[in-house]
This record gives sequence, structure tokens and C-alpha cells, in this order.
Amino acid sequence: MSDTPSRPGSNLATIALMLITVAVLYVGRDIFVPFALAILLSFLLAPPVAWLRRTRMPRIAAVVLVVTTAVALLAGAGFVVGRQALTLIGDIPQYQRSMHQKIRSISGAVPGSGVLKRSAEVVKEIGRDLSEATGTARPAETSGQGRAREPVPVRVEPVADPLRTLQDMVDPILKPLGTAGLVIVFVFFVLLAPSDLRDRFIRLAGSDLHRTTEALSEAASRVSRYLLMQLVVNATYGIPLGVGLYLIGVPGALLWGFLATLLRFIPYLGPVVAAVFPLTLAFVVDPGWSMLLWTLVLILTIELVSNNIVEPWLYGSSTGMTPMAVILSAIFWTLLWGTPGLILATPLTVCLVVMGRYVPRLAFIEVLLGSEPVLSPEERLYQRLLAGDIEEAIELAEAEVGAGTLLSFHDDTALAALRLAESARKSGSSIEDRQKVADGMRMLVEDLREILDRQQEGAKEAASATPLPPAEKAEILCIGGRGALDTVAALLLTHVLETRGVAARLLPATAITLDKIGSLDLTGCKAVCLSYLSPRPRTYARFVVRRLRARAPGMKIVLGAWNPAAEEDGAIDLAAETGADAVAGRLGAAADLLQQATGVSPAVAEPASSMH
Repeated sequence: MSDTPSRPGSNLATIALMLITVAVLYVGRDIFVPFALAILLSFLLAPPVAWLRRTRMPRIAAVVLVVTTAVALLAGAGFVVGRQALTLIGDIPQYQRSMHQKIRSISGAVPGSGVLKRSAEVVKEIGRDLSEATGTARPAETSGQGRAREPVPVRVEPVADPLRTLQDMVDPILKPLGTAGLVIVFVFFVLLAPSDLRDRFIRLAGSDLHRTTEALSEAASRVSRYLLMQLVVNATYGIPLGVGLYLIGVPGALLWGFLATLLRFIPYLGPVVAAVFPLTLAFVVDPGWSMLLWTLVLILTIELVSNNIVEPWLYGSSTGMTPMAVILSAIFWTLLWGTPGLILATPLTVCLVVMGRYVPRLAFIEVLLGSEPVLSPEERLYQRLLAGDIEEAIELAEAEVGAGTLLSFHDDTALAALRLAESARKSGSSIEDRQKVADGMRMLVEDLREILDRQQEGAKEAASATPLPPAEKAEILCIGGRGALDTVAALLLTHVLETRGVAARLLPATAITLDKIGSLDLTGCKAVCLSYLSPRPRTYARFVVRRLRARAPGMKIVLGAWNPAAEEDGAIDLAAETGADAVAGRLGAAADLLQQATGVSPAVAEPASSMH
């Protein structure tokens, strides 16, 4: 993707197109909702249709058989559940007595309930007195003096229109049936000609057949997997719930199990609503508390098993959305399409996120709603250090080291974060910003050092490990080239050497300035590494290498050119130009060169971190 910034006119056109699309979806929701439901059902019904096609059955026959079977199963389940619902409604008056008794027992057991009751009676009496004082109280029938009561106003109600009454009764039934009929018709057409619908969408999306085909394939795969796994997860929740409620004795157990299976398609809110109905009925039916407690234990147990065992096992890959994106999408589609929008929210948003990955103008959708990190590990680390959020930077470092090794973290993430800080000079980064990053990185290294030290102390081989030589007698010097960031890069190198059991002495960049390099203590030093994050270290390094070579001709000098731009001239040319013995672009390679130059063999292998 090109880094060229998009033009303002293009952004305005995209926003205008989005607003028009939302308006069209809202105005035409009576058509778009059934069509979206049909597309959703076609993802579930397409696999059995494809299986029947492989048995040489004609497509029309396969589609008719699959759709008819699905409709028959749903109608049968709806009939059974409807009968249970009608039976339950008819039994509600029988539960009123036990409900009143339980409410009275609760009000008597709650401390202060008598005070609340008396307070309510006082408030009611005061309200009655105020009504009488303002003349709004209901007049007495007839006073003792024979005063007649006031006439009651009479209002003539118009005769109800029978057709209007019939329409009001039939509309709530016909509208869902009409929507269901449209869904079935759309499902037939989608399953009969899926390739034609796909071709038309590709033509609308643009001329890039490769990217559009990849987007459609990924969206179909994600949505199909989500729906199938969600159906299995919901069934493994609803069936045990229905069986458990039946054994407990809660009326309408089949109804509550079926509703729980359906309601769990609604993110977050669905499971709560599914649990309220059986809990309320258990509270109403049983005069005691055992049924309510057993129902609560059953729901909590199944919920824990489903959330911690079934869902992680069945969801091999996520929908590609963050939890916050799921909530926002549910709110958006509910405002747009009502209850059907709440059910369709996750699949529709998954499709939008996938399109954002392949359509440049919609890339912001994937950034806002996608689950993939929008910043690389080094960018996240640099941002945390720059913001002064040391705790989160340390957490990121520990997670990176725990997933890999300390060397890979220092080479691929920490050093890359320092390069970002160095390159920020061109964009106006201040000295204070670079110092903040350097100080934060030092604290991070100290934290990692303490954790690794504790791990080594607890290891069995720690007792026989060769102790590190004192820092002042180290044969290797790691020196920062120019500033604080270069010194921190040298610190990373010393940390890598420490994990290998090799002691190295760290010196800041101020130790090799023009007035101090002549007094630099090189006693016993066999190798030195100069660290530079600048993309052009040649000019700075040439001066230092000449002075060091004049003072210690036999000492090996390694140039750490940590910025990839420094490799444009070639490592051999850079070494020749500066007078260094070797050039390294990574910490691991520099550590190997320094050990070879000094003949020091590692006493402790680099830990394959188990940091958590």
C-alpha cells in the first residue's frame, strides 16, 4: 500500500458515500433485513447443498430438499415450544399465591421493611390531604347537610371500525410471516445461483478480481465458521440447560433450553436474558428457595463450562474483531435495524472488517474494529517509552521475551524501538524525548535482568555455574557512539553478553569525547564495540577508531551499525573506511564477534525464557 497521504476530496467522498449507504440501509430495512438474514442462513445451508451436489443430485432438487427440511425442523421446534409457552401462560394464575407468600416473607425478613411500609403509608396520607386541599380529590358522595355530589362528566366514544380492529389483530401475525416468507424466497435464490450473486458483487466492488475474490473467500470462511461454531456452542449450552431444568422441575424446560440456544446468538445481552426467564419462574413456582438455588447453580455451571472449555476448544480462530468492536457493532446495527440488526451485528461487521483489509478506502474499518495489532511490537514499545508508561513497556517486554528469547527481543524489538527514537530527530524530536526513551529502556533492561537472575538462581545448575568476573576486570568494552540512545544500545549488547556468561563493561558516549578519549582506561581490554544508531556512522566512528587504534594497536574493534541504512555502503566498505576490524548489524552477531576476538567461551547458555 502506498504511503502517499490521501487527498481531502477523496476522504470527503468516502464519508459522503458511507452516510448515503447508512441512510439507504435504514430506509430500505424492510428489504435489506430479510436479504441479510437469507445470506446468513445460506452460509449454514450451503454445506449440505454442496454435499448433495456431490452425490449427483441436481442443484434445484438439493436446494429444495435442504430448505424444506430446515423450514420443517424450525416449524416443528416452534410448534412444540409454542405449546409449552401456551401451557405455561395458562398455569401462571396457579403461581400467584406462592409468589405473594414469598414476597411477604422477603419483606418481613428484610431489616427496616416495617419502617419503609409505615413511611409509604405516611406519604400516601399526605398526598391525599394535599389533593383535598387543592380540590382535586374525589368528591364525597353526599355530605351530612344533604349536599348533592357533583355530576359525572359523560364522554361519547366513537364506534370502533371492525376492519380497523381486525387489521390491528392480524398485523402482528402477518408481518413476521411476511418477513419469514421473504427470507425463504431469498434463501432459495441465493442457493440456486451463488456464483451469479458473487460475480455481480465482484463487478460492483471493482476491477481487481484477485483482491475481491480473496476478500469474498475470507469473509465467507469467517462467517461460516462463526455461525457453525456459534450454533454448536449454543446447542451445547441449551440442551444441558433444558435437561437440567427438567430434572429440577422448572416448568417449560424445553422452552427455556430452546430460547437459550437462540438468544446466545445475541452477543453479551443474549445469555443474560436467557438466564432471567428460568430464574424468575423458579422463584415464582417454588414456595421455598431450593428450586431457585438449584437453577442458579445449573446456569452458572453451564456458563463456566461453556466459556472456559467449550468456546476455547471450538473457536479455532476468532472473528477478527475486538470485544469492544462487537459491542459497538451490536449498538450500531440495533439502532439501524432493531432486533434483527442485533442478531446480524457480528456477521455483518466481520464482512466489513474483511473488506477493510482489501479495499484501501475502507482500511480505517479494520483499524477501528479489527483484532490485529495496528502497531508493530517495536512501535508499541517506543510509544509506551515515549509516553512514560514504563509499567506497560515492561509488560510488553516480558510478554515478548516469554514468547521467544531475550536475544530475539533485544534484536528485533528493543533495538528497533531505539532506531525509531533516533529517526524521530528528523520529525522534530527533542532531547528530552530521546532521554525519556533512554531512561525507560534502562529500567526495562534492569527489570529483565532481575527476572532472569531469579530464574537462574532457582535453577539446579546455578550452584555449579562459573561466576562472572568483576565488571572492572572485563575484557570487553561496550561504548555508546554519540548520545544516550547509542549508550542504551550498548547496554543491550552487554545484557546479551551477560546471559552468555561473559562480562562486559558499559561506557557512555561521553567517555569517548575529544577531551576524554585520551584518558580512557583500556587496561586488560581485548575487544571493544562502538554502538551507533545513526544511519551514517562513518564520520563519527572514524575518529574514535583511530584514537583507540593508536592507544591499543592489538585490540579488536567491532563497529555496531544498528541502523539498516548503514548497510547500504556494505559492511566491508564501512569497516575499511572506519578502520574497524568488523561490522555487525545485530546484537547476536556482535556478541559472537566479541567472544571470538577475546577467546571467551560462554559459561551459561542464553535462557529460553519462560517468563510470564
